[in-house]
Amino acid sequence: MTSRVWALWPALSVILAGHLVEALPKSLYVSGATGRIEVVNGRYDIDDEVQFGANCYKKQHVLLWICRDPHNLWSFQPLKVLGTPQGLLISTQKGSDSPLRAGPWREWQEEIPGYRAGSWIPTEAKVEDIPQGWGLDFENMRQVTLRQTVAGMLFGSLILSMLVLGLLSSADIQVRSYSYRLLSCWMTFLISFLLVRGIWDLLTLQLLPAPPPQGLGFAYPVKPGIRIVLSFAIFTSCYCVLNFLGWKVQYSRPRLMVLKTLGAHITACWGIVTFTTIQHEAVFAASCQFEGPLLSAEATRGVICFLTVIAAWCTFAIYRWASLGARQELFKNPPTAPWPPAPPAPVMQTVARVERGCLGASAPVPVMPTFSAPKPPNWGILVDEGEDEGAVVTIGFLFAQAIIFCRAGELPGIESSYKRGLDSLTWLFFLITLLVLAVIFFGILAIRSKRGPGGRPGKVLQRTCAMTITWVLYRAACRSTRTMFTENRELSLVIASFFVTVTCFVIIVVTDKILDKAMGRNSTPARFSWFHQSSGVHLSESVMRAVNCCLGLVMALSWQLNVEESVQTFVESEEILSEHLVVSKCIFCILLALGMILPWRRTLLPKSEMRESSHEEEIQHELLELEKAESSSPDSNAQPVNTSYA
Repeated sequence: MTSRVWALWPALSVILAGHLVEALPKSLYVSGATGRIEVVNGRYDIDDEVQFGANCYKKQHVLLWICRDPHNLWSFQPLKVLGTPQGLLISTQKGSDSPLRAGPWREWQEEIPGYRAGSWIPTEAKVEDIPQGWGLDFENMRQVTLRQTVAGMLFGSLILSMLVLGLLSSADIQVRSYSYRLLSCWMTFLISFLLVRGIWDLLTLQLLPAPPPQGLGFAYPVKPGIRIVLSFAIFTSCYCVLNFLGWKVQYSRPRLMVLKTLGAHITACWGIVTFTTIQHEAVFAASCQFEGPLLSAEATRGVICFLTVIAAWCTFAIYRWASLGARQELFKNPPTAPWPPAPPAPVMQTVARVERGCLGASAPVPVMPTFSAPKPPNWGILVDEGEDEGAVVTIGFLFAQAIIFCRAGELPGIESSYKRGLDSLTWLFFLITLLVLAVIFFGILAIRSKRGPGGRPGKVLQRTCAMTITWVLYRAACRSTRTMFTENRELSLVIASFFVTVTCFVIIVVTDKILDKAMGRNSTPARFSWFHQSSGVHLSESVMRAVNCCLGLVMALSWQLNVEESVQTFVESEEILSEHLVVSKCIFCILLALGMILPWRRTLLPKSEMRESSHEEEIQHELLELEKAESSSPDSNAQPVNTSYA
């Protein structure tokens, strides 16, 4: 009897193994990943690919697998690192037969407080089973999510369109002017973010790490030293290009305005990329060399973080002196082939002076000829304003990140989010920080109003303070909404973008009403005299330009996430594009940014740079045309119709 049982054991083991194989999940669903690893979220189906004796799971429409690596761990691996020890996420459990039982999952981080530099840290990513027969329900759930997102987009677009059209056609001069400036800043920041993000990802995720001939074959991820050298070289070239193009287009004021706004914001984005990487390395890699009995490790990191901000400010100051020197030496003469060509030489007009004597008029006496040609714009001043704009945005970002580092202990950069949410003490920290910065901002405004504008230092200091407040608000909003709408991230991004946009326009209208009451505009008696300078020149123009720039930045940051999410979804849904995920996404972001330049240049930029007197003339003309259209009836000259019947 025993021998018969042992004889049947091979057959029983085969049947049992078959049942175990059938019991393995056919589909998995990953959720909870945030930041740069959120690409792993989604559905995975079992694949024919086998790595180290185990079948892999492939993400739908994306070349991303959950595979077993050489160390017998489960790993999320793209195609270029398939079968290697590298991966976006690595499991904690070793030797597990399924990714379901391999967690918790770890992410590679180069600098995180409390961990050794270059460590695998735990994440909130979860791998769940999609039971057999639930596939249709899962797809229906995704379809419901998609319908909710599309409905939110359509509903929000309708409300936003009516709001924007109402503000742009407002009869209030300041509201119309502020709205155009806000939209212009929003477009320039959005173009800059998409352009810089597309180029940077194309360099660091494809051209540098990809093996030849697709790339240069550097290690993945690209080392911080290489990223610092590359980003700093691009940032420096932006300053050179600003001065060179300003010299070449010095006879065209519209092109100089493009350079002043869009060129400044592109320079600011590259400055943020450069100095954020430097700040990371200085705080988490180099700060240990400055530790001693006077400063603890945390205090040393905080000091180094603020010293990096000072170093960035010194870099901008040195580059400004260098650009001034270059204009005096290299660009002191007009270009031989300007863009566009120089205006024609002015026509000389001889003016005759008539001398009258006692007997009548004498012969005309020729005098010095006069020239009536328009004076070309001062391109150096506009380039200086663009350089100041780039410095204000970058320094404001770094200073805000250094302040928040004192509480959070993280430096996520512009494209990532914080790992932890907001607790009560962090909320209190953010409120106190915003209150102090607001007091400083209005204090600078009062000093400039009473004792004079203070020239360029006063203007730059006030705008830097306003930009720091903006970045702190943005970080606080990101941390407070981190756990909201976790089941439908696309819908949460749409709701957040529309909410931010409507809020910014409401702030513009409320600020305009406050300034009307304070400064006595639109036949309203003035309430506060400190909004005026001693010379009688209002500071509202300078203050509102700073407010418009800050609000446009917040709007661009919220819409950038939507655009990138849309590009990611479109690329993943196309099989040909998904085979080259990084290249396709980067190219689409760059093309979208380039496509938005022409509408912004033709429509928003001229309106945003118009003076209030020009807006007033435009409003009067529109009201006159509207009155003519309403007073004239198309049937006024028509013959009466005989409606009687014979």
